[in-house]
Amino acid sequence: MNSSHNSKKINFDNYANNYENEISKNLVFFENDLNYYYIKKVEILKNELRHDPKNILDFGSGIGALSRHLINKFPKSNIFAHDESKKSLDLLKKNIPKINCLYNLNINQKFDLILLSNVIHHVKSSDRNKLFKKLFSLLETDGILFIFEHNPYNPITLRIVANCEFDADAELIKKKELIKILSNNNFIKLSSGYIHFFPSNIGFMFKFEKLLKWFFLGAQYFCMFKKNQTNK
Repeated sequence: MNSSHNSKKINFDNYANNYENEISKNLVFFENDLNYYYIKKVEILKNELRHDPKNILDFGSGIGALSRHLINKFPKSNIFAHDESKKSLDLLKKNIPKINCLYNLNINQKFDLILLSNVIHHVKSSDRNKLFKKLFSLLETDGILFIFEHNPYNPITLRIVANCEFDADAELIKKKELIKILSNNNFIKLSSGYIHFFPSNIGFMFKFEKLLKWFFLGAQYFCMFKKNQTNK
């Protein structure tokens, strides 16, 4: 079952200048180091992939909160970023010039990895099939689609989403439902798990998260997919 606020469509141009401040404001009761979660996400991505993709697309990159860590963790990869918010991409391009900003995706470029971090819940359920078909077309034959999403089973996540202005259009999706939708769009799940069990002040516990991937109360979850070429 999806969880949603309302049908309001958020314009992220309005939040580009204070995006991270807005998130931090809603996390203050639980966490004071937002950067910790970006770093850990990229570490999880690296551990699950076990290789360095040649071309990586950060889809829904925003101002580049995750992109800058992709550069550090995948120094041999070409990093691309795309977001529907032009203002966010302008800021990313200014602050992280090494990243290739794509203002539209009508391109011939194919990607070995497409990463979506907390993007799907901003896509209306009626538009998700269209999105996944587009992502399928942008991937190389052996490319990987990697998704991080909010976990609607986690009460802290629900509180944060409920109080965040730019989550007013959120339609949260459970991990099993995301896997089903991707399967219906010719993707095969390679791995998945729940993440973000520990705040940064006990960050030393992160090493145990890989043992908790099965436990449904992580603040977020990840899913990794490849293209199913037999059912195109």
